[in-house]
Amino acid sequence: NRVSGTSGNTLLVSGLETLIGSSGTDVVYLGSAGNTLLVSGLEILVGGAGNDAVTLGDGGNTVLLRGIETLTGNSGVDVLALGDTGNTATVSLFESIIGGTGNDLVTLGSIGNTLLVSQLETLVGGAGTDVVTIGTAGGTLLTIGIETLIGGAGVDVILTGSAGATLTVSGADFVIGSAGTDVLTLGSAGNTTTIRNIDMLIGGAGSDLAILGDTGNTLTLGSGVEILVGGVATDVVTIGTAGTTLLTRGVETLIGGGGIDMITLGDTPNTVTVTGIDTLTGGAGTDVVFTGSAGVTMTASGVEFLVGGTGSDVVTLGAGGTTTTVRGIDTLSGGAGSDLVILGDTGVTMALGSGIEILVGGAGSDIVSLGDGGNALLLRGIETLIGGTGNDVITLGDTPNTVTVTGVETLNGGANTDIVFTGSAGVTMTASGVEFLVGGTGSDVVTLGGS
Repeated sequence: NRVSGTSGNTLLVSGLETLIGSSGTDVVYLGSAGNTLLVSGLEILVGGAGNDAVTLGDGGNTVLLRGIETLTGNSGVDVLALGDTGNTATVSLFESIIGGTGNDLVTLGSIGNTLLVSQLETLVGGAGTDVVTIGTAGGTLLTIGIETLIGGAGVDVILTGSAGATLTVSGADFVIGSAGTDVLTLGSAGNTTTIRNIDMLIGGAGSDLAILGDTGNTLTLGSGVEILVGGVATDVVTIGTAGTTLLTRGVETLIGGGGIDMITLGDTPNTVTVTGIDTLTGGAGTDVVFTGSAGVTMTASGVEFLVGGTGSDVVTLGAGGTTTTVRGIDTLSGGAGSDLVILGDTGVTMALGSGIEILVGGAGSDIVSLGDGGNALLLRGIETLIGGTGNDVITLGDTPNTVTVTGVETLNGGANTDIVFTGSAGVTMTASGVEFLVGGTGSDVVTLGGS
């Protein structure tokens, strides 16, 4: 059966195969037994109690529907507006879908869809590849099985379903994961996106700023994200194997991967535990860096406080010159600049490589062993100093010093009272400006230097 109108109609139909609207506004109600129908030129279509499957004709259609279970567009540009009572529908081949004031759940057909959506609550992808653009009004959308999602000019909040998602997103303001495993890739144009409960985040070709939500996050970070900002809760970030160059702040734990990871801390104060990071640069604020229990081998610059863990920590200071307070670091070497190192007050046992210009001990008992390349060092407040095989030239600072030395070739006292003990192995050294010099059980050969 085929029915066509001429000037706008309101009618109830049942058992038709084809229905063509007129030039006026046509309002069609489908009968309760369920219908399978081809329609063209209708403005409003209301389903009945049965299962209704509607296909739109060629040429493009703009239709408002309510209560239709399955709707298929055609070769023209088809625009679907959902009625305000809330709808659950399976939709294919539409270019645009606009939700109503009710709760709308739309499932896309299996052949893959490219469409614009607005004001929907839930969108479920099909077996094909679905590319969805969100309209300019923004909104909150639960997505399941969508491959690509493009945000609009409004504020877009994207929720992933409980089964997890693998999703490419561009221009979305908020992406919130669920109980499943969520893998989020940011689009190539550059993004500023707040995320929460996302398991893996991968940046695109543009410049990406990712902000972690305030509930706390455990995240694997792939390559391509330029800036990462932590939230108020505890954030644990593991970097993928490809290596990354990242500016970050507000992250509590940062774990490097197999690649070369170069991390710069933002200009707000940071307290962070790091493992597996190759290069760490502090920001303008006060940075407190703890090393993880596995130990680190890294280059650090501009970090105010550096605290080692239970593992073996080998740290080289960067080339720009560094003033830092350290505790629990096993081996510390200086860079090309002028480095001032202050030892924490718990007492430190440390190997000191070359390149440190000034070393200041803390309130505890500090034992420092010098590396084998030879050192020229100004120090104060160190209790035990053990030289290496090179030529070590030590100058004591202007506060009083009481120090035991071994293996030092040249020792110069400071302006205050210096008490120097020699170690049990004995010394052969030149000493000047020292007020008290006390030998040990070994053989000590001391040459007094000029005044």
